[in-house]
Amino acid sequence: MDTDIKAATRTSLRADRDYLAWLAADTSWMFGSAIQSFAMALIGYTVTGSFAQAGAISTVSTVVSMVAMVPGGVLVDRWDRRRSLIVSGLIRLLVFAAAAAAWWAGVLTVPVLYLVGIASGAVSGLFSGAPDAALKSVVGSEDLPRAVAANQGRDGAIRLAAPPLSGLLMAVSTALPFLAAAIGSALQVMCTRLIRTDLRPGRRPAQQGPAPATGWRGEALAGFSFVIRDPLLRRIVPALVCLNTGIGALYIGITLTLQGRGVPTWRIGLIDSVMAAGMLIGTPFAQRFIRTIPTGRLVVSAFVACTVIFVPVSLDQRIPLVLVSFGLLGLIAPAVNGAMGGYVQAVIPDDLQGRSMAALALVLQTLPALVPATVGFGLQHLGPGPTMAATVVLFPVAAVLMATHRQLRELPTPDRWPLDTAAVDTVEP
Repeated sequence: MDTDIKAATRTSLRADRDYLAWLAADTSWMFGSAIQSFAMALIGYTVTGSFAQAGAISTVSTVVSMVAMVPGGVLVDRWDRRRSLIVSGLIRLLVFAAAAAAWWAGVLTVPVLYLVGIASGAVSGLFSGAPDAALKSVVGSEDLPRAVAANQGRDGAIRLAAPPLSGLLMAVSTALPFLAAAIGSALQVMCTRLIRTDLRPGRRPAQQGPAPATGWRGEALAGFSFVIRDPLLRRIVPALVCLNTGIGALYIGITLTLQGRGVPTWRIGLIDSVMAAGMLIGTPFAQRFIRTIPTGRLVVSAFVACTVIFVPVSLDQRIPLVLVSFGLLGLIAPAVNGAMGGYVQAVIPDDLQGRSMAALALVLQTLPALVPATVGFGLQHLGPGPTMAATVVLFPVAAVLMATHRQLRELPTPDRWPLDTAAVDTVEP
C-alpha cells in the first residue's frame, strides 16, 4: 500500500478528501450511537419499569461486545476494511430501524430490547477495530497522531451534543434515538463508499516470510503476542490501565456521591461538559504540540500532569476542584491521546491492526469494567472518603511506569519514529 508516499505528499488533513470522507463516516455512526447509548437505559426503564432490568440490558450489550472483540480483530485483518465498515453500518441500520419500528408498532418488549442490545454489542465488538485500522491506510503513519488528536475534538463535540439531543428526541418519541442511530449508520455506509484509498489489509513483507496459516485461534492470539513482545507496549499498557482505572473510579465515585448528597443532576453533568469543552479547546493546540515536542517527552509529561491534577481530587471532592481537574484533563487529552494513540497504531503492522487493537482494547477495558461495582461496594461499606482515597496510588504508579522507561522517554517526534524496526517483533504464535 502507498500510505507512506501519501503521508509524504500531504500537507493538511483538512485538504485530504479521503480523510474527510473517513471522518464523516466515523462521526456519523459515533454520533448516532452516542444518542442511542444515552437513551438505552432510559428506554429500558420505560419498557420494563425496573432499574435492574434497564441496567442488565446495557450490561449484556457490553459483555457481548467484549467477547466479540478478539474474533472481530481477526475478521478486520482478513476482510477489506471498506467491506467491514459497510457491512457493520448496514447491520446497525437494520437493527436500530427495526427497534424504532417495534416501538411504533407497540411490540418493543423486554426480549426485543435484549435482542437489540445483544445485536448492537456483537456488531460493535466484531467491527470496532475497522475504523481505526482503515484510518492508518487513509492518512499514513506520520499523520496518524494529528488525525487521532483531531478525532479527540470531534469526540468532545459529540459528548457535549449527544446527551441533550438524545433527551430531546426521547421526549418527542422513544423511537427517535433508535432512528437517529439508524440514520447515522446509513450515513456511515454512504461516506465510506466515497473513500478512494485501498483499505485492504497490508501483507507481510517478503523478507519476513509468509504468515503461517494457524487458523482462527492462532490468528486471534497473534494480536496478544505482538503486544507482549513489543517492549514499549508492555510498559504503556499497564500505565494506561492504572490511569484509566483511577480516572474512572474517581468519576463514578464522585458522580454517585454527589447524587447521594442531593446535588442537582445538571450540576453533576457539568463534569462531562467541562471535560468535553476542554477537549474542544485543546485539540488545535494538540496538533502543534505533537508536531514539535518529542513524543516521549509529551506523553511522560502528560502522565505526570495527571498525577498532579488528580491526587488532590482523590482526597477532596469539592465541586469546583472536581470541575477544574476534569477540565484540565480534557485540555491535555487530545495531545497525549494523539501522540500515544498515533504511535501505537503506527508501530503495529498493517496485517495485525485489527487483532492487536482488539487485544489492547480488551486488556484496557477489562479492569475498568469492574470499577462501577467496586466503587459502589466501597461507597456502601467504607464511605466516600476512604473509597476515593484508595485511588490516590494509581496516578503516581502510572507516571513512574512511563517515566522510568528510557526508550519511551526518548521517542522523537512522529516524523522520526523508528517504525522500520517495529515489524521485526511481529511473530505469530
